[in-house]
Amino acid sequence: MNKNVEPLIVKNMVKGEKIESSLIWGRGVRLSRFVAIIFGLLWGIDGYFKFQNNLYQQIPGIVQEAGVGQPAILSGWFSFWHGVVSSAPMLVTYGTGFLELSIAFALITGFARKIAYFGGIMLALFIWAVPEGFGGPYGTGSVTVGGGDIYALGLLFLTVLGATYGRDRYTLDYIIEGHLSWWSKIAEVPRISQDRIRGWFSRNSMKLSRASAVLFGLVYASEAFIAFYYNLAGNIVSVVQGQASSAPSFLNGWFSFWEAQVTAAPVFYAYLVGVLEAIIALALVLGFGRKVVYIGGAVFAVVAWGVGEGFGGLPVPGYTDPGTGIIQAIVFLILLGLNATHGTDPLTLDSRIETKYPGWKKIAEMSY
Repeated sequence: MNKNVEPLIVKNMVKGEKIESSLIWGRGVRLSRFVAIIFGLLWGIDGYFKFQNNLYQQIPGIVQEAGVGQPAILSGWFSFWHGVVSSAPMLVTYGTGFLELSIAFALITGFARKIAYFGGIMLALFIWAVPEGFGGPYGTGSVTVGGGDIYALGLLFLTVLGATYGRDRYTLDYIIEGHLSWWSKIAEVPRISQDRIRGWFSRNSMKLSRASAVLFGLVYASEAFIAFYYNLAGNIVSVVQGQASSAPSFLNGWFSFWEAQVTAAPVFYAYLVGVLEAIIALALVLGFGRKVVYIGGAVFAVVAWGVGEGFGGLPVPGYTDPGTGIIQAIVFLILLGLNATHGTDPLTLDSRIETKYPGWKKIAEMSY
């Protein structure tokens, strides 16, 4: 076997067969690299804007505003961080920007990936818990549970993807490992020896993929709940109009179309968003119709990003990230890659349906 081709041994849990497929491995590795590069570019945008528009002057106010309206039990948390940020706003802002640019570099080049993935998860959760105020406070006008948690989920999925495929020859890590064998401890989630894949993450890749999909489903369930509970129908027109007012002139046609549609039937579109989010949430949690849901979810996320989030918005003072919709689309792409590799997952509803109706695999599995 060519040492540069490390086929993944995938176990089909329904038939109890082992399938060796270098073709699946090669496509999966390329997908992993492509997704990591796109994700890295988004982290780079986040990091770049931490150094623009004197953002450090606004950071104390952003943290203070995040604490307004939060439950009383969280007042001490936000007071503490407001004090920390206010004492050294430039250090916190530029330090965060440097870390985000470092993660971007690691993702794009494939450098020290294990450290980048786990470090990025911690940073994303910190951002979600402090300046994003855990996605809240929730009330009229709320449409999302925040962006930091989606960034963390995206990196968790990349970790699982890395554990599934092992060494990636399209990375800087692969080159370094050729000269320094110990570098694999820094670069690889699993430890690889010849064509054996070892390590807790690699052994439990399918279970981790299922658990991550459930977490992603809970995020969508939360957003569906917010859409219904806080009356998205009463705010959806203003949301679209707000994005249209700040959009570049060449996007006027796009936003004029959607503004007209939503204005004509705000209740329909608000319930459509909520129902689609609820369906995606249920399918992710149960593992139902995964291939269709992953592809449809990616399309939905991109449309929501392009309308409700205005493609991430213009980089004006206070701008910190390009929106959550594009990150959600990336997560769905990673799920497609994991689905293609793992095959039928016994922990899903799909696996039970497939035993009675084999044709269901065309709906559930990327391999068919």
